[in-house]
Amino acid sequence: MLLEQKKRDGGVAETDNGVDAIQKTKDTRPDLVLLDIGLPKVDGFQVLQRLRALQLPLKILVLTSQGGANFAQRCKQAGADGFVTKSDDLGELTDAIKMVMRNYSFFPQMEYGQSNNRDDGKLLSDISDRELSVLINAKGLTNKQIGEQLVLSEKTISTYKHRLKQKLNAHTLIELIDFARRNNLIG
Repeated sequence: MLLEQKKRDGGVAETDNGVDAIQKTKDTRPDLVLLDIGLPKVDGFQVLQRLRALQLPLKILVLTSQGGANFAQRCKQAGADGFVTKSDDLGELTDAIKMVMRNYSFFPQMEYGQSNNRDDGKLLSDISDRELSVLINAKGLTNKQIGEQLVLSEKTISTYKHRLKQKLNAHTLIELIDFARRNNLIG
């Protein structure tokens, strides 16, 4: 709704995957990119890094269902100008857009600490962005389905899950999913 008027004026482009997001950004050179982290093909962290590598004069605001200070921190490190969760009210998104367009950063989630549990925050900081993407997609999906979403092989997904179990001190997939829920990585 917030961007509907701009869309009618031809000022908004949409896509549902990371590959197209990068290409549309190259083609349209927008002032602002609203980016979700949970994108198929190329995940949002990689999109962030690739867009920043293009050195385009644009602002990137992450708008995602994944919440928490650790996620906000990772997005900031990857080059985002701001971070808003989809569960925030519309006013938060409006404020975030105004702030980043005025060359300020917008990361209010980081004020609340790294996670609900300090030990979890340390563990989360030790996993890679790709491992985090696999963890986010682990809920209810097979390795093949996750691989299709992230354009990786089943074997690679299995390897990432094995590494996640080691790094997060989990013995089963259920423990990985519990960890992800506890840290607001999945719903």
